[in-house]
Amino acid sequence: MDLISLIIGFVVGIVAVSIAIELGWKKEAPVQTCKIARQWKMSEIPQPRIVAERLQMQPPGNAQVVVQTHTAFSKGAKQHPGVTGNFVLGSDRALIFAGDIREDQMVFRTVDDAILRHLRSQFHSYWEDSREGEEGTQMRGKGRLTVRGVVKAVVPYRDQYLIRLSTSEGLMGVLVNERLELEGSKIEVDGEMVGEERPFVRAYHIEVLA
Repeated sequence: MDLISLIIGFVVGIVAVSIAIELGWKKEAPVQTCKIARQWKMSEIPQPRIVAERLQMQPPGNAQVVVQTHTAFSKGAKQHPGVTGNFVLGSDRALIFAGDIREDQMVFRTVDDAILRHLRSQFHSYWEDSREGEEGTQMRGKGRLTVRGVVKAVVPYRDQYLIRLSTSEGLMGVLVNERLELEGSKIEVDGEMVGEERPFVRAYHIEVLA
């Protein structure tokens, strides 16, 4: 009987230790701090700080916004030509966008402390070294620029078309591959300077603002 009791006690001890170890593992399971989200609202982050390459939706009125390139949704935002990435930052969470900040974009929702610290540092760096948005031409690096103005005419030019754009710095020519019905429209052009004797802007992207 003593031997049987000893064996039973030994087995019970092994089972108890196994259960304790399993419970310990469950308690030490890592907490999920990042999650992919298709459904989100910018309003879930109070007093947001926004960094965007191109903002494609209306931000809250109390948001601090820094953009690389102005759009129709970035009125009043600061501009920094070095902005990369798109995120909305709050005090305890952030939305990191897989592309432009727009309503149907996939986001990564995170509460990870290390990521939040990095995003805060990045935002403050852009914010402190940026300038208030303004009309006219804004350089974005070697040869690249963004220009806003009102279209005066679209005319044939060699095998292309030339947009005569009135800006705060004077009349500027913008080259496009096809005729666009833009006369009288206020537009924003993302492109680069080409030519030497008669420099023009070769358009990569045109957005109608009004």
